[in-house]
Amino acid sequence: MISDSARLHVWLGVAGFAAVSGLAVGVMSAPQESALGPSAPAYCMSPGPELQLSGKAAYAEDIKTGRVLYAKNAETQLPLASLTKVMTVMTASKHLSGDAFTVITKAALRPEGDAGLYENEKWRVQDLMDFTLMTSANDGAHALGLATAEARGGDEAWFVDEMNAEARSIGLHETYFMNDTGLDISSTVAGAYGSARDVAHLMRYAITENPRIVEGTSEGTRVFISLSNKKHEAKNTTSVAAAIEGLIASKTGFTDLAGGNLVAVFEPLPGRPIAAAIMGGERDARDQDMKTLADAAVKELKRSILCERFYGSH
Repeated sequence: MISDSARLHVWLGVAGFAAVSGLAVGVMSAPQESALGPSAPAYCMSPGPELQLSGKAAYAEDIKTGRVLYAKNAETQLPLASLTKVMTVMTASKHLSGDAFTVITKAALRPEGDAGLYENEKWRVQDLMDFTLMTSANDGAHALGLATAEARGGDEAWFVDEMNAEARSIGLHETYFMNDTGLDISSTVAGAYGSARDVAHLMRYAITENPRIVEGTSEGTRVFISLSNKKHEAKNTTSVAAAIEGLIASKTGFTDLAGGNLVAVFEPLPGRPIAAAIMGGERDARDQDMKTLADAAVKELKRSILCERFYGSH
């Protein structure tokens, strides 16, 4: 059976891949009058309603066309919290083979939070990536950063520099990282910053460039057995898999400075995946915020398809 991520490559095709990975797709927030015939009804010309969201910022985009389906403070720079880990894993994947193994060092266990990893425990790299994103494991993220740095003869600072270089290379203009976990550095300084638009583009790029790294984030629960034969029962940090039809990938984030963050990619219609992000909301409200945003984005996607099909210029 072909996976969601494999089908995504087919849906986007060569032209779609170039447009998405280049992050240079022209977008519009509502059907433009110049693109529609004079008989287009008001339904096609007016923007969608403002949503009631707890988040400070929100963004949703049709991945195939780059069309903006919803935007609220989409370019505002906010703390990323554990959304950072998408870039951590993506950067590590460029240097480490998923079939290789890594060992959890004492240094890897330093960050706040205990995901149940053991010192000197051996993990297959891809399993550790899946576990880290699914459970938002700070020790897992730091372990991947340290392992990557060691493999390339660098240190923690080198790995964070690599994350920032990757962000610049894919056009994430509001994004920068100061650590590999997204944990707050102090009561006033976050470990990473970015915008809702950048976060959606990061996830969009990840599923296009290397969908395997985020494939496991659509699972609700999973049991991992490390190469040291240690059992880890993992539960996803979000419940959107059950609430959003066609979920392909998701990642949560929360710190005191960030509030509740959530990014997701889902496919409500064949061939039309959507990337959506919520940032700066209440932790307990982020899943409902995403459901509200997803519902609105799907309606806007259907409206745009209908209006362009029947009233678009020819």
